[in-house]
Amino acid sequence: MHAVVGPILIKEGSYAFDLWTPEEGLNRGYAYRRIEDAHYARNVEIRSRSRRRPGFTLACSTLDEFTLAVAEREATFRALVANLDTKPIPCSADLLPCKTEKAPCSADLNPCSPD
Repeated sequence: MHAVVGPILIKEGSYAFDLWTPEEGLNRGYAYRRIEDAHYARNVEIRSRSRRRPGFTLACSTLDEFTLAVAEREATFRALVANLDTKPIPCSADLLPCKTEKAPCSADLNPCSPD
């Protein structure tokens, strides 16, 4: 899983970092009272993700770098998803032979009435 780890910032008197993944989007980090605790947690996050998939974690040093990296990756993943060749799933009413008229497609309704 691709991940972008943000820099440690001061938020409401505490220290925190943000994390972005294509699956979960932007996640606000836990607020730590001490900057040492925030650095430790950020390093653990970076190492744990790097062990699972080396080369897929980007650790940003500045807020501008983080913002740009997230914007580029979001645009890339949106373009990839938009380019997928998707076809609508056929309605079960279109697949089953019925003696009656087709009912609207619904997961809860049987489009054919019994004889």
